[in-house]
Amino acid sequence: MALNPIAYTEKVVGDFLRYQLTTYPFADPGLYAQLRSLLSLEESRRTPLLKGPYISLSRPFREGANVADLVAQELLDPHMQQLVPFPNLYGHQEQAVRAIAARHPTIVSTGTGSGKTECFLYPIVSRCLELRDRKAPSGIIAVLVYPMNALAEDQLGRLRQLLAGTGVTFGMYVGKTPENEAEVGGVRLRAGASQADYLAAVAKEQAQGGGGRTVHPPEERASRESMRTAGAQPLILLTNVKQLELLLTRHRDVELFEGARLEYLVFDEAHTISGTAGAETACLVRRLRSFLGASAADTVFVATSATIADAARADAGREFASRLFGVPRHDVVYVGEEYEDQDWAAPGLRITDFKGDAATHLPYVLQALDRDDAGPGVAQVVRAMVGRHISTEDGWREALFDLLAGHEAVFQLTGTLDRPRPLTDLLDSVSKALGRTVTEEEVLVWLALGAAARKDGRPLLRPVVHGFTRGIPGAVVTFPEDQPGPRLWLSAEDEAGTVGVARPQPVAQPDGAADGDSATLFPLPVMTCSTCGQHYYWHFVKDLTVSSKGLGAVTPAARR
Repeated sequence: MALNPIAYTEKVVGDFLRYQLTTYPFADPGLYAQLRSLLSLEESRRTPLLKGPYISLSRPFREGANVADLVAQELLDPHMQQLVPFPNLYGHQEQAVRAIAARHPTIVSTGTGSGKTECFLYPIVSRCLELRDRKAPSGIIAVLVYPMNALAEDQLGRLRQLLAGTGVTFGMYVGKTPENEAEVGGVRLRAGASQADYLAAVAKEQAQGGGGRTVHPPEERASRESMRTAGAQPLILLTNVKQLELLLTRHRDVELFEGARLEYLVFDEAHTISGTAGAETACLVRRLRSFLGASAADTVFVATSATIADAARADAGREFASRLFGVPRHDVVYVGEEYEDQDWAAPGLRITDFKGDAATHLPYVLQALDRDDAGPGVAQVVRAMVGRHISTEDGWREALFDLLAGHEAVFQLTGTLDRPRPLTDLLDSVSKALGRTVTEEEVLVWLALGAAARKDGRPLLRPVVHGFTRGIPGAVVTFPEDQPGPRLWLSAEDEAGTVGVARPQPVAQPDGAADGDSATLFPLPVMTCSTCGQHYYWHFVKDLTVSSKGLGAVTPAARR
């Protein structure tokens, strides 16, 4: 069953809040009961522990050309049909492949999880396969530059699986890359090993527990020594900006670039290139070209980012690429997102019913979706909510899709969530559109059901939930007059009313105390013994005397 982002987020937040109970293991029943109440999912949304959720909807991308058609048009090598795991590309991937094949500098600005990597990786691998078949001499064809080693390492894992058995060589040259081949750990497959051999070796290592050792296909150049070896340089080099600069200055690395053609230079997550660092990177691009004796026309430049520009600011993206790569602005191709249209019921024919209490429906929806046989449970909740029947058999997802596509509340939600919005703002907008009060729980119900509803394998809604959590920053207590014992707060800012909670009044001052003295004692940080759970309060006073008779008197001035 596919992951439901609403159900998953609620589960993660609930687990996080339960974990927070271990921060203050109060033995005192009153304080522990207050802590449990404050850490309930409903109450905690109004505390500093949680910020958000911010919610948006990912729209389904337009389907692009068939891989076989791109091969027939000689835009991709025939072997790519065996390497690409899907029969079709997305529309923006097709556009990028065409632009790169035509040797245009390209900027790809599409959302997270949209397949930006495939936009440049497929044409680069295709070109490497072509050179392999022509038995072209070795030498770097493409340099892929990442802002962080973690991103480069993630890409390295993808290349291992994609290129195993293809004869297309690759390597990652970063600070942690082993100097000598003898220092390379893991499992090295023999020459001629296939992709099936690689996958079998990975599965065997994972079965050992703990993730197992790294499996290196024969195409991988896993050490600096192997990458510098004449005639064995990788066709695809992964690195970062700082390491690339070092490669151009260290004499011992000159052999790495022997025979390099640099047909492609890719900067991933290009939004990180700005300010002084951006100027230095632009200079580095020009130094690399000069070092290899290549002109701007010899190299296809590609930049990718989820945030560098949007469709309304495509010109800004072209200007960025022009300045970074030193190419004419009018030559830069901007690739943005393209979406499929959703068929909704016509206005006036949409369902508007919503019955019962959404706060009651939500836990039942989440529980039902968490089951392998979710159909009967979802059908029961839907019947209680809108009075309509859907199938409880295998086709319940399709039936739910048709029902929700005809509901006014879901339609209004979709129109509102074109960008990430705080849940509170979302409630106001949808409530106005529907002419009735919409609660947070109702929104979550629709989003959870919309993510579960599917037709032709495509969900009706693709919720993206952005939430921020933090641990208890420091619990405090106050002593309100209307409460027999201490009142617990999860933080001093919570007690001060910064999150919409009224500040309690301090207790009456003791006889002889100056005005305002007691106010300085509130709130008091509360601590617990991790062994027995006994709580105690933490406070500092000035000039306190301690003798064999006990604590001395504290003057009002000392209190201040």
